[in-house]
Amino acid sequence: MALDLVGKTLGGYRLDKLIGEGGMASVYKGYQESLKRWVAVKVLYYQEGTSLARFQLEAKAIASLRHRNILIIYEYGEEEGLPYIAMEYIEGGTLEERLNGAPLSWRQVINLAIPIAEALHYAHSHNIIHRDVKPSNILMPQDDWPLLADFGLVKRSDSEQSLTKTGTFMGTPNYIAPEQARDLTLDHRADLYSLGVVMFEMIAGRLPFDYEVPNKILLAHVTEKPPSPRDFNPNCPVELEQVILKTLEKDRNNRYPDMQGLIDALEEILANPPEVADEPVWLEPPKEKPAGLLGSFKKFFGGKSKRPNEGRGDSTTSNPEIALTGEENVGTLQLGRANAARPTARIVLKDKSITIDLPNKNTLILGRTHGNTVVDIDLDPYQASKYGVSRRHARLISHSQRWLIEDLHSLNGTFVNGVEIKHGQPVELNHKDSVRLSHMVFTFELL
Repeated sequence: MALDLVGKTLGGYRLDKLIGEGGMASVYKGYQESLKRWVAVKVLYYQEGTSLARFQLEAKAIASLRHRNILIIYEYGEEEGLPYIAMEYIEGGTLEERLNGAPLSWRQVINLAIPIAEALHYAHSHNIIHRDVKPSNILMPQDDWPLLADFGLVKRSDSEQSLTKTGTFMGTPNYIAPEQARDLTLDHRADLYSLGVVMFEMIAGRLPFDYEVPNKILLAHVTEKPPSPRDFNPNCPVELEQVILKTLEKDRNNRYPDMQGLIDALEEILANPPEVADEPVWLEPPKEKPAGLLGSFKKFFGGKSKRPNEGRGDSTTSNPEIALTGEENVGTLQLGRANAARPTARIVLKDKSITIDLPNKNTLILGRTHGNTVVDIDLDPYQASKYGVSRRHARLISHSQRWLIEDLHSLNGTFVNGVEIKHGQPVELNHKDSVRLSHMVFTFELL
């Protein structure tokens, strides 16, 4: 169980705030009085098996690397039986927070992917394989400056020592390479595949294999052909799609030989820009039957729950532009014609007699403005924190005189008329619908 160390001093670092927590370690925002600077302090609280050895290996791995796009480590130490790593503190959040289920422009994708690939290429040249490349491990000090972080699953390719037991899964299912899912010996091309998944997500606004069951995701990485990014974002250049799909080859021998090969391919696209708009278009592809060994499985999104609008005589499937597709509880946004004039809408907080008019924007983030996290509808003044509302809790989408709402991986969920909705599955809102963000309830009204 994680320890509460807020307010304590560890190795000369005053731990002021918990900013991240995982299965084995917690990350605090700390202050180093001796140098008058803020730091991030990662503290290992789970010390069984190989966890301590991994933690020490992570510290040594990052300390040996000096690259503009790799997070800097200041110190490794132990105090009162608690191992810790003091690192550079970065304001600005992560790439995961920037994505939020919406595609980026193709230039943004390339301009972010190249420095990440350069950082990984540098690490590989020092015989270090990251093994956990994903958006939450990519910090964003600036919009065009990604920083690779969290080498907690790092592996030295020049070492025969293994800290992973055979048959033990290590990594994040959504971004894992097929050989990693199969527990095979890894090389640098596993990171190449994971970065390919990140690139797919950046340009498509979703993952290539978007299942809720981890084992099904792992099996998909091993057996399923990835979909075309252009099926989700037609403004993805064909050249970029080809690059991404090459990184996602099941057989690592069919991928680029190294990160430099990927960098060269991406730079070639920038040098000869395609004739396609540099703006993402978010489309939902036609429903297809799964191929390969998973052909007998239906796409699963977490059970057959009742749709929020079901039984009220206003099915979203009757609209040609906004439809529910796939399984019974899946709401997906279809973009067809250009936006018409949207109706005026507002939210009314129950029991507070507070009305908030919605700004004239296509998308609005609901949550709590805090530090570098800025949202469109700030509910913090209305005790949102007390009610368990996440900083970036949900997104309202205005399209063709309709409004939809989508959860943004909130901690305590988003509900419409008592039915929970999922990230990536926006559902339509109707006049007087009851919306609950965690335990904060409001009424959605169209005027």
